[in-house]
Amino acid sequence: MKLRELKERVFEEWKDHCWFKRSVVQPELFKAEIRKDFGDLRRKVTWEKALCRFRALNAKIGLVDAYTLILSTFNFTPDDWDYEYRHQIVEEFLMLPNGLELIKLGLEQLLSVDFTSEERGKAHGFFELVRTATRGELSGIATKSPRKLAASARAS
Repeated sequence: MKLRELKERVFEEWKDHCWFKRSVVQPELFKAEIRKDFGDLRRKVTWEKALCRFRALNAKIGLVDAYTLILSTFNFTPDDWDYEYRHQIVEEFLMLPNGLELIKLGLEQLLSVDFTSEERGKAHGFFELVRTATRGELSGIATKSPRKLAASARAS
């Protein structure tokens, strides 16, 4: 994504975040807030961090049912505009209070009897994200195999 488009996307996410918080959107404060929270406005990485943080915050604040995290919010596909940032967005979400618990709840809901296998199959983008995470692409998450996790739990 080009820097210009990235800045526009961040501004939209920031406005949405203000709306979710029931704050008055004051565009003149936008750049100052980004600079204060994320760093140098000339660097693309600053805008990428801001985008991912606001996407994660908005996903949590706007959450109605946890299963929508799996079927919609984090069900990334290559044609999504934010696909290249999917790992960072989920990492940001996992760092939020109860982020992991909300994803677990969403999976529990999706795997319950209330959903058909066809509906579960629509979460392919999320499961692909998890699959790539097990290859270590989500740097902020311990990606041990279930066997290793069970063994370390027994050892504790």
